[in-house]
Amino acid sequence: MYKKNESAGYKHFDFIILDMACFIFTYLISISIRFRANAFSALLTNKKWVEPYIRILVLIICVQVLMALMLEPYKGILKRDAAMEFKEVFKQNICMLLGVIVFLFAEQSSGIYSRLVVFGWILGNTIVMFAYHYVYKKHLQRSINRKEKQENLLLVAPYDQVDAMLSQFYSSDISTRKIVGIVLANSRAELEAAGTVESIRSTEHDTEKVFVMEDIPVVGNLNNPFEYARTHVVDEVLICMDGELAEQMAEMYTDMGIVAHVSIRNLVRLPKAVIGELNGIPVVTSVTNVVSQRQIVIKRMIDICCGLIGSVVTILVAILLVPAMMIADPGPIFFRQERVGRNGRKFKIWKFRTMYKDAEARKAELMAQNKMSGLMFKMDDDPRIIGYGKKFSLGEFLRKTSIDELPQSFNILAGSMSVVGTRPPTVKEYEQYDLHHKGRLSMKPGLTGMWQVSGRSDITDFEEVVRLDKEYIDNFSLLLDLRIMLKTVKVVLGKEGSV
Repeated sequence: MYKKNESAGYKHFDFIILDMACFIFTYLISISIRFRANAFSALLTNKKWVEPYIRILVLIICVQVLMALMLEPYKGILKRDAAMEFKEVFKQNICMLLGVIVFLFAEQSSGIYSRLVVFGWILGNTIVMFAYHYVYKKHLQRSINRKEKQENLLLVAPYDQVDAMLSQFYSSDISTRKIVGIVLANSRAELEAAGTVESIRSTEHDTEKVFVMEDIPVVGNLNNPFEYARTHVVDEVLICMDGELAEQMAEMYTDMGIVAHVSIRNLVRLPKAVIGELNGIPVVTSVTNVVSQRQIVIKRMIDICCGLIGSVVTILVAILLVPAMMIADPGPIFFRQERVGRNGRKFKIWKFRTMYKDAEARKAELMAQNKMSGLMFKMDDDPRIIGYGKKFSLGEFLRKTSIDELPQSFNILAGSMSVVGTRPPTVKEYEQYDLHHKGRLSMKPGLTGMWQVSGRSDITDFEEVVRLDKEYIDNFSLLLDLRIMLKTVKVVLGKEGSV
């Protein structure tokens, strides 16, 4: 899935609000200095102050909004150096001054205002705004450049172009991506024939020899270009090569759920292509689906609200379950298991425990009864479920009612899961994935999803699960999420397809 770039105005909403607050604050300070009075209280209590000067406050808000919409003063703000930043800040303040002057001229009331207030305000605000822009940008740059927050990028390029691409990629002081591996767009035979294998530096890493270029591991070539992406966390790939092969590779990576960028100088026909740039490198990007920042923000807000409510309900239910669990099978009430999330990231999933404590150890002997064809494990009448064979089975009750899924509200609140998404596989399932299976992991895993509301355990073909998950990713929208959430309520209440 690809997140569409927003306009500078929307993207830097924080700067819009902070600049507006800065203009207002320095304006009030300027008034206080000029009249040696507390402008903050005077504007609220003194009519002589309110009538002329309060209108300037309203004007500041209007002019600031107009500048953000019309002039795009925040375009590329995080990449601007100090000289360029001062130039842009100075331009903003001149525009604000001109706006005030035009207003005073049109109102024919310039005589009642202090020139020292107006010009002193703009001068002081220019200094304050530039200072806070400089400090705040440094903070944002450090935050964005934190490796744990950056997207993992794979570089695919011929050996003789790698240095140039790395140099251009890292020419910017800020990047939302980090290169985690290099796939050489040459076959093993070509590299050996050209004598380049020996020139690639080798190093020891965890007792294993690793070949590196510019301290970035070389993880493949044209003989095995997809294996690293299959087994490691890769969010995006930058392909710097020509011809039909570039198109085929981009399509394969896209099918794996990885955003594929192709250098625009190597323009090829790609499905759902988006033109843009990557760290200053012009590219055409192949994606499964394009979503807006607005959709991402709203989806996360829904997750936070549902996560908060679900966490409270989970705690209340846990209190009620403790006595029953102590009777049925004394032990922990919660079950935590390592699962695989977006693009291969691992996390711990929370559930109410529905199986006996030795369930994982007994799984191997039950594999012959697996009713799923493929990489998932499901079976009817699972003897590992708490209370199996008894008149009342606590584990079966929790599963039939889907109460066992409630603790995933903690995962949703933490951000490792979403309310609607795809089923997170176990680590063992993930390790056996074919290339096309990984495409279902290009979004956060969900508490519910297309597969869950289309039959749940009645679906016994893993390839059908993959198809449904990819269908959700390809057609994602907030309306589709709402439909799935409503259908989930129906499925859970009707106990459809549960085990």
